[in-house]
Amino acid sequence: EVEINSDKVPASFDGYRIVQISDIHLRSYENRRKRLQKTVDEINALNPDVILSTGDLVSLNSSELDFSEDILRKLEANDGVYSILGNHDYSEYRRHDSQQAKRESLEVLKRRIREMGWHLLLNENHSIVRGEDKLSVIGVENISGNRSFRTYGNFQQARIGADGAYKILLSHDPSHWRAEVVGKSDVDLTLSGHTHAMQISLLGWSPSSLMYDEYRGLYNQGEQYLYVNTGLGQTAVNARFGATPEITLITLKTK
Repeated sequence: EVEINSDKVPASFDGYRIVQISDIHLRSYENRRKRLQKTVDEINALNPDVILSTGDLVSLNSSELDFSEDILRKLEANDGVYSILGNHDYSEYRRHDSQQAKRESLEVLKRRIREMGWHLLLNENHSIVRGEDKLSVIGVENISGNRSFRTYGNFQQARIGADGAYKILLSHDPSHWRAEVVGKSDVDLTLSGHTHAMQISLLGWSPSSLMYDEYRGLYNQGEQYLYVNTGLGQTAVNARFGATPEITLITLKTK
């Protein structure tokens, strides 16, 4: 649970409850449907105003929704569920017969996310309104400051028309924060995932700290904040050691 205080949070959004989830990697739940259902129940029990999913819904392709879509549809929030794409969602880690087949696989995933009732933000933004007050949710496709991961997103395009008093950016890779956001934009809160804290944490230390300046938890520079969620699922090794799966409840408070 995290509380963020800011004089930019309008009074009508004081106490606004955001649940962030990330890196579900549904393939790691293939034989654990009960665990996924329990996770959804835990999220709904938090009574969120909005649920924000910061990418890597799948590990390889959209077929992972075959055994999980009925469960994910049960996620509930007053203002809905918003989602972006992470590097795994582009089918980068699965062989395809052609680039056309790869593109088609991505389009199927996009369609299925929308069919679940989620708002998929692809370099665009959406306003959440309370009376005369407005909060902007901005979502970019994957943008990385690390050359090991491809960049698809356009941050400047995503910001067009985002005129909320408080601005939240969904960007999968936390390296994007320093590359283009903090000190260079008017985004107040950035939500990321991606690192999993490498699924290893020993006495509070993770090897992710060798690769990322920000890899787990809350960071700030002045009044601009970044939260890096360590994710729910796994890749490579279907296990975690100390780096526990995470559901983050972020409460906005008017300073």
